[in-house]
Amino acid sequence: MLSNEELNERGAANMRKIIINIDKFTEFRIKKGYTISSLSKLVKISKSGLRKIELSENSPSPTTAKSIADALEVPFDELFKIV
Repeated sequence: MLSNEELNERGAANMRKIIINIDKFTEFRIKKGYTISSLSKLVKISKSGLRKIELSENSPSPTTAKSIADALEVPFDELFKIV
């Protein structure tokens, strides 16, 4: 599992973007029993912000992406790709 420092370094290098795997995110969120509202409270971001991440309308920060992966108990690389 990647540390916050490793994620920040990866994301910051060349202004890279974090892309979410939409299908897996939704699948894991539902499997864990989270609504957008409950998961947003857990990872401490707004509901609209999380929804935009889930729909790939916004790219999460490295720290937020790691918080989401940790909350869903899945490896970072299974939900996100840094491009």
